[in-house]
Amino acid sequence: MTSSPSPAPPAPPAPAGRGYRPELHGLRGLAIALVVLYHVFFDRVSGGVDVFLFISAFFLTGSFVRRMEDGRPTAPLAYWARTFKRLLPPAAVVILATLGGVRLLLPASAWMPAINDAIASLLQVENWLLIHRGTDYEAAATAATSPLQHFWSLSIQGQVFLLWPLLFALCAVAARGAGLAPRRVVLVLFALVALASFAWSLVSTAAQQEIAYFDTSTRMWEFAAGSLLALWPAANAAAPASRRARRVRTVLGWAGLAALISTGALIDGRSMFPGWIAAIPLLGATGVFLAGTTGSRLGADRLLASRPFSFLGDVSYGLYLVHWPLLTLLLLSSGRETAGLLRGTLVIAVSLLLAWLLTRVVDTPIRRWRWANARPLRAGAVVAMVLVLGLGPTLGAQTLLQRAADEAERRAYADNPGARVLEPGYTPHPDADPDAEPLPTAATVRSDWGLLDGPCEGELEPEVASVAEGCQATDAPEDAPVIVAVGNSRLRQSAMSLIGPARENGWRLVLIHRNSCQFMPGVMTYSGQECFDHNLAVAEHLRKLAPEAVAMHTTVYRGVGPEEPSEVLDETVGELLDQDIPVIALRTPPRAAENPLDCLDDGGTVEECTTPLDPEHMPAERADAARLEELSQDGPLHAVDLLPVLCPEHECSPLIGNISVFMDEDHITATYMESTGGEVSRQLEESGFTW
Repeated sequence: MTSSPSPAPPAPPAPAGRGYRPELHGLRGLAIALVVLYHVFFDRVSGGVDVFLFISAFFLTGSFVRRMEDGRPTAPLAYWARTFKRLLPPAAVVILATLGGVRLLLPASAWMPAINDAIASLLQVENWLLIHRGTDYEAAATAATSPLQHFWSLSIQGQVFLLWPLLFALCAVAARGAGLAPRRVVLVLFALVALASFAWSLVSTAAQQEIAYFDTSTRMWEFAAGSLLALWPAANAAAPASRRARRVRTVLGWAGLAALISTGALIDGRSMFPGWIAAIPLLGATGVFLAGTTGSRLGADRLLASRPFSFLGDVSYGLYLVHWPLLTLLLLSSGRETAGLLRGTLVIAVSLLLAWLLTRVVDTPIRRWRWANARPLRAGAVVAMVLVLGLGPTLGAQTLLQRAADEAERRAYADNPGARVLEPGYTPHPDADPDAEPLPTAATVRSDWGLLDGPCEGELEPEVASVAEGCQATDAPEDAPVIVAVGNSRLRQSAMSLIGPARENGWRLVLIHRNSCQFMPGVMTYSGQECFDHNLAVAEHLRKLAPEAVAMHTTVYRGVGPEEPSEVLDETVGELLDQDIPVIALRTPPRAAENPLDCLDDGGTVEECTTPLDPEHMPAERADAARLEELSQDGPLHAVDLLPVLCPEHECSPLIGNISVFMDEDHITATYMESTGGEVSRQLEESGFTW
């Protein structure tokens, strides 16, 4: 299932020199139709995402340039109030209704992620939450699929709607100060934005496409391209006077439609967006813009101005908002990966009906509300009220779920021993409740990421921003010895096993992590240049910090093929040992054959959801054992292998000691990892590590 961005509401302001252009309203309708059809029936990117971004910037730029040329103030505050007064009410209605559907139809493990998505969507940052979560937009429907995932595009659009007016205000000041025409200043600035963003989009898409797809900076060139088109007189030209010009425009309009439609139909570009391939649908849209109103009965503009496409344009915003939650709730509640012809047709029909109702009852009345439109302050008050009404119940539900999780954690030592049940001679706590719920709670288990007490501060704070962003530390006295754990999201979870031992011995634990970026300084991994630069910066920070110990994964297991020694052993470990810094060589955790939480949510028992771990992939002896033996001759090297308590006897159970072991097929829960602290202490003591 893939996700495409949202259209702005219908009936945008007309560009300079033209009145209402029905063919562009119809183009919006066609684009949303393609998005819905490809979501429901096909597994390809339609190109609608790019067209929507393009169109919204075209109208936005035309409005601001006219104000600048007329000598009127750009008034960004007024623009923000009017725009979000129009965008937020329908979105809030859909968000709250979707949360109700999640509560009624999906298991408890889906509640907290959906609430987090709702908050991020209302605050226009859903795309960054999805990046942080490591969402794969190409993935089939699973329990981890968010019914609000489609708000990533609205968030990008909202962020640009916040940024663009500031850029126009800057252009207005520069134009007045230099005595230049505003249009020229706008042209130069947005050409620079387009070039910089396009170049970054090419690099990021090639290196980390799953991040680039949701990244605002990789999409800004599409907005900038729409802004540049708005400055092109031909895009705002009147109807052609000559027969020849009419014919040329007719051909241009149909060529543009063909390019737009063929993007998804002929090109399987899922792994290529938003790079150069996004230019194809944008060129198609440009053809429609330049064709304009041809006056020909055979023109594409005549088709786009027809009643069906006009209707789709009218309800396009509502249709985008409602179709994705309907589709995902259907698939997730039924356990299907695709809707099929009958169910898919039903989803589209219901989506059209709900979109019409949402437009008629919510969107149009608020958009035409004279009292709110009379003054920007009133429009801003509507925005504030919608945020209060949307965030109030959402934050309230989040608080209730978190309180339940906190109460369960209070009883955790007795009721949820986790890995401690595997220790020799373990006896249950006398006050243990045999009916206690597992930890993490069903509502929080899928977001049970490792989290320390706060950010790195003082001498612990890295100088490089990308390193500082992923740096956390536990509370400890200022002179406490420091142990630093470095690596990717899987290391982030493994580091939780060190919290207990560090605190018990008066040490401070520091975690420096970056998702999908295994710590291998000097090695170009699949994550690309950003990861390469990040690892070098982390290595430099370790040299300056000179901590009392460093922990890292020294093996690699990707779930396909056998476990391998990490390339971090080649130079980095040796360098740390040469500085007499003890290295804790953590064995990378196993991966489950399938997500145990999905299995449990589908009604499986713990035994049925236990999957075997291939002993040829991860044998009893770790892959780097021989290399660690060699390096131990050079300095204090301490091996920690938690495989026996993560997948005992090579059986990966979803629940051990009443704690969920896996939060997905690739990550161990932070709660279970913390419960392995006793085993970590035992192994470190056996290896001669001294706190």
